[in-house]
Amino acid sequence: MPFMEWSNEYATGINDIDNDHQALFMFVNDLHDKISSGDSQEAIAETLAGLVNYVNVHFIREENFMDEAGYADLEDHAEAHRRLSARVFGLKEQFDEAPQDFDNDAFLEFLKGWLTGHILYTDMDYVPVMKEAKVGEK
Repeated sequence: MPFMEWSNEYATGINDIDNDHQALFMFVNDLHDKISSGDSQEAIAETLAGLVNYVNVHFIREENFMDEAGYADLEDHAEAHRRLSARVFGLKEQFDEAPQDFDNDAFLEFLKGWLTGHILYTDMDYVPVMKEAKVGEK
């Protein structure tokens, strides 16, 4: 069983956003698997770097969609993204500097809590606006 399991509960109904969220789940699961199986610090660092990069790619895409849809709370949502991005990047730097001292379990729990909470509570607020504007649909 994966560390984080995707379900329809997390689906926004906006294809591009759901695909991004599923990819983030896969990154977190891959990170969990590498940590659990005792993979090398290099392998863990590579997955962590991919996760950090994808978080930023997703945030840019999401913010562009919110802007295109005229979402009124874009600035607040973008500020939450900036704070999270800075936190994840800072944690990645901590891992890079001293992987032997890094609390992998706490980091995984943070990612799990953030990702599920952000999708279920913050992201769901923009769904009606984006759907009405038909943003992110293919």
